[in-house]
Amino acid sequence: MAPNTPIKFVYFPEDALVGLKHASGSGAAAPLALVGYDGVVGVAPLLGAPAEHFRAEVLHPGHAWRLGTEALNHESALDAGQMRVVLRYLQALNAQISQFALCQLQHPLNQRLGRWLQDAFDRVPGCDLRMEPAVLATWLGAEPGAVQTAIAQWVAEGVLAQRDGCITLLDRQLLAHHACA
Repeated sequence: MAPNTPIKFVYFPEDALVGLKHASGSGAAAPLALVGYDGVVGVAPLLGAPAEHFRAEVLHPGHAWRLGTEALNHESALDAGQMRVVLRYLQALNAQISQFALCQLQHPLNQRLGRWLQDAFDRVPGCDLRMEPAVLATWLGAEPGAVQTAIAQWVAEGVLAQRDGCITLLDRQLLAHHACA
């Protein structure tokens, strides 16, 4: 999903992980949040807006439900209960964006990586993420080699396993110990 273009579909990931990035006019993009089975990609039409300012990028492949935005026209506006759910989701998304920004500014790479992996594993079923360290590096604002070194250290400690573009969570408690609070 490209920023500032009309949204034709709203997506509800089942087992995929989607990253949201803020895209500037200069082409630069800042990672903001992760969406998994807990959320929705393309929330703007639920609020009556035609476009998002975010760019959505699939980080972990999987399945998603798709709803055409024509089904969200003004005649079938959300009732009060549905709107409360949407607003609670937006509040949680805003909190995630704020936490991500603070983490990027205040914590070393190992803690940022731990927090990011915790957030990712919280949003996909199972314990596997099909993702290369180079992709993680762009989301963490770090060099790919530094991310690979951190992952290798956690593999040695029994926190993670890594093989063929797949990161497997072995010990959630140890991962939480490494992550920033």
